[in-house]
Amino acid sequence: MYDLLPPVFPGVHAYRAALELVLPAVIVAFVSLPLRAVLASLGALAVAQLVVLLVVAGGEFSHAGAHFASHPGVDTTGRATGGAALLFVCASLPLYLGSEIRGGSRTMRRTLVAAVAIVGAAFLVAAIPLGAVPDSLLNTAVPGAAIAQAYSGRALAVTVGILTAGGTLALVVAEYLALARLFRWLHDIPLRTSYAWIAVPFIALDAISIAFPNRFYDDLLKPSLGALFVSQLLVFLVFPRFRRSLPAIAAAVFASGLAVWGLYMLIAGSAST
Repeated sequence: MYDLLPPVFPGVHAYRAALELVLPAVIVAFVSLPLRAVLASLGALAVAQLVVLLVVAGGEFSHAGAHFASHPGVDTTGRATGGAALLFVCASLPLYLGSEIRGGSRTMRRTLVAAVAIVGAAFLVAAIPLGAVPDSLLNTAVPGAAIAQAYSGRALAVTVGILTAGGTLALVVAEYLALARLFRWLHDIPLRTSYAWIAVPFIALDAISIAFPNRFYDDLLKPSLGALFVSQLLVFLVFPRFRRSLPAIAAAVFASGLAVWGLYMLIAGSAST
């Protein structure tokens, strides 16, 4: 929130410390609601994000036109591929809800495939005109809001800013739900007890971060991402033991390669800074 809100709402600076304390408490209260209500809210937010994404893409097409990057650099392509590895981390979060959905693994597989296809298509449409968008708009803290401001006006920019911040909070909620279920399985405790276990360090660390928010984020981001890549890599490597087929092995090799590449790019970026 420290990075996303100020570029769109400059006046929020005076309330940043209060938001840093209030938002974690709101998230803890939100995840304690019935799961159906939580998932319905996240789904509504996702639909709103896709709709606004396509609206912004329409503004890009009308003002900048369609233009693919003609000579993407090796470094740029490598970093983009490493970033794509993070999609595996995010896409794995719904799997923690597999035992609670109607239809089990079959419903989960179909939902994930449909979600990836729909979101991927929307992102492709929005990415096509980016090659013609000026760097002055792309190299901003919230590029989507900057593009919306330049091509459509303040109202759309505010909408993009709110949905961008909301998407970040939604990811935190998804991680909270997944971690709570993991703790419940590991320690055989009630789900509400698991929620409470996570809430204590979650709120406490947010309070500590107020003293040095930017450094707190920067110092912990790369170790956290590294741990995520390693944990995902372990899952990918052992997956063929549970499903011994050529497609499963190929998928495991591909996913492991992406995770290794993402980890390498993370370490290489840390060494160069």
